[in-house]
Amino acid sequence: MDSGAKARRLKGNQASVITMGSIGESPLTVSNPFRTRTLNGQITPLLSIKHVATNEIAMMAKMAGFHAVFIDMEHSTFDMRTVGQLILACNYVGVAPVVRSPSKSHWHLSRILDAGAAAVVIPHIETIEEVRDLVHHAKYAPIGARGCTNNQPLFNFQNIPTLKQNEALNAQTMLIPMIETPSAVEIAEEIFALDGVDGVLVGSNDLCSDLGIPGKYDDPLYMDSVTKVINAANKHGKTVGIGGIGGRLDLLEKWFSMGATWSLSAADGALLQSGMKQVIKNYGEISERVEKPRN
Repeated sequence: MDSGAKARRLKGNQASVITMGSIGESPLTVSNPFRTRTLNGQITPLLSIKHVATNEIAMMAKMAGFHAVFIDMEHSTFDMRTVGQLILACNYVGVAPVVRSPSKSHWHLSRILDAGAAAVVIPHIETIEEVRDLVHHAKYAPIGARGCTNNQPLFNFQNIPTLKQNEALNAQTMLIPMIETPSAVEIAEEIFALDGVDGVLVGSNDLCSDLGIPGKYDDPLYMDSVTKVINAANKHGKTVGIGGIGGRLDLLEKWFSMGATWSLSAADGALLQSGMKQVIKNYGEISERVEKPRN
């Protein structure tokens, strides 16, 4: 096991159940299976949600065996009310809700985290100054300056002493910038070195497009870029997710073997379409066998 994997596993073991104090008789804990699994080096596929806006999807994901889902506000029409309800449903069934913000705006970060997200993913990062701003708005003091509020969903709406709440949420909720441009790849090590950054998500499609090789995931430019990101993450003991290549299991296995621990591996719309197409295919074959003898 390399030093990066050892550092991630230590953090994961510490994060499994964090006890910051007690409210009456009960210890203050935050459950985040996504964080625990990825820091422990367990391969974790995420179900992307862009179309199904009702809470049933949380239990369906749980029953299918997912430990986390990816609620996508960048590439969907979901509003904050819808996302807040999906987050609640996920937390209540024990599936970690990872939410991609539609922007880098601080009011998006704070509302997503206040709604109870296990992690917030931020697209289109270009500079280290942008990442410092994200830490400032997503983490409480002394790491950042996120605005405090109480009765939060992650604590079942209980009133929690501010110090204990802020310590637990700083430790257990995750800030994940996206690396999806050549300029972001170049500052990968600086990103991972920042206190308050918990990992990154590689956006394979945008990265390949910006490299001038759209869809060419076997191209050395893409391969070298992702390798550089994973090596930087391993050095700092932080997590890497891979997006955009859920169908390329061969490449995902390569990145996992190098140290990445999670991926965007299935999407609600694609799964529905695949299932519907299979039904039509099955019945078409039956129709051909049954109707042919009749004629």
